[in-house]
Amino acid sequence: MTLLGDAAHLMPPLGAGANLAMLDGAELAESLASGPADPDEAVRAFEERMWERAGTWAKITTAGLERLVSPDPAEALAQFDRVQPS
Repeated sequence: MTLLGDAAHLMPPLGAGANLAMLDGAELAESLASGPADPDEAVRAFEERMWERAGTWAKITTAGLERLVSPDPAEALAQFDRVQPS
């Protein structure tokens, strides 16, 4: 069994989880559709790539969340306005 997307890598809700879920599913499907000699090895290889990618995005989204959430609500709002202008 392998897990994909949000089930496999928990991260802040900044949109990366859903995008990773779609990428994970497509990449795993391509790996298996190519008819590997050893499907278990294909899944393991996919999982190694997935974990590396997910780790990178977990760091990026955690940093983004820390910038947007502050003990000072005015600073958090100002930062959000800088990142997401209206």
